[in-house]
Amino acid sequence: MQKSSKILEIGDEIHVWQAWLDRDADALARFEAMLSPDEIARANRFHFEKDKNHYIMARGVLRDLLGRYLGHTPTVIEFSYGEHGKPALGGPQATSGLSFNLSHSAGLAVYAFARERNLGIDVERIRPDFVSEDVARRYFSAHEVKELLSLPAKERTMAFFRCWTRKEAYIKARGAGLHIPLDSFSVTLLPGKPAQFVGGVESCWHLASLDSAEGYSAALAYNGDSERIQAKGAI
Repeated sequence: MQKSSKILEIGDEIHVWQAWLDRDADALARFEAMLSPDEIARANRFHFEKDKNHYIMARGVLRDLLGRYLGHTPTVIEFSYGEHGKPALGGPQATSGLSFNLSHSAGLAVYAFARERNLGIDVERIRPDFVSEDVARRYFSAHEVKELLSLPAKERTMAFFRCWTRKEAYIKARGAGLHIPLDSFSVTLLPGKPAQFVGGVESCWHLASLDSAEGYSAALAYNGDSERIQAKGAI
């Protein structure tokens, strides 16, 4: 079996990568060649070309990075999916101990990799038009709504998306979809406060706010001992 070059080593750290998904035709073709037939079929179901290309790039970059961590060519990597769609390594790589998660929004993708732990990562384009008290009251806990409304109006958009990405990251880490109501647990959202759970989750779970591109908010959730998170850069 041919192996991937530039093997990436990972110990107890959590590695975080990001990638811009708007690429030229050559890059798109290179990453598309890594995809499986079922991924190509899914890409072809997108109505808009831009959405199709973003999916191809996001999955291609994922395969490229997994290949470098596993020492395999990206095309041989197999996936399995949990009951609610969370992806994991399948086939011969299922016992590797490598875990991952990814998210993309408005042309930016983020990826997290670790060993022997559950991961969830989320990135969102900051959209002031999406922020409202009604949306917050529908999805946030009473504690989060109170903190959000305590802020001046000009600070609420960023706080809203801090809260949203932290909650989504946890839901993704658990792999349970919306079977965990978003208002059943609380996270910090005030400026200057570290990303933490306030209540509603077991103590083994942790949060981290991630540096992301201007105009985006991103967060990571993970279980196990709190370890060093390494920002590995952009692809």
